[in-house]
Amino acid sequence: MKETGIQRVVPNIYSNNIERSKLFYNGFLGMKLAMDMGWILTFISNDNPTAQISVFKNTGNKPLDNTAIFISVEVSNVDYLYNRAKEQNIEIVYPLTNEEWDVRRFFVKDPNGATINILMHL
Repeated sequence: MKETGIQRVVPNIYSNNIERSKLFYNGFLGMKLAMDMGWILTFISNDNPTAQISVFKNTGNKPLDNTAIFISVEVSNVDYLYNRAKEQNIEIVYPLTNEEWDVRRFFVKDPNGATINILMHL
């Protein structure tokens, strides 16, 4: 039998506010809203459509705790997004830093409480 390869991995986040998620992933990160079924949104990279994040509406109204979710997003211009985060008053929880392993990055909180590590390699 032939082995199979992984084609993509999509993180899923639950949300109490789908519209704020749209503003964050589309308006801030600049990801394309590829699917909107009302209860699920799928955002894709304009440059690499297999780079995706899905946001599910919290239909069960259970308390959300996305604080343990930590997603890394590699971008081509981290300084641009850092400035956009400041302009849009997005919560920055780790400042723009050049790490010793040749990565420039900062962390923000998405509107659902997940931490997003926005980075680029130097």
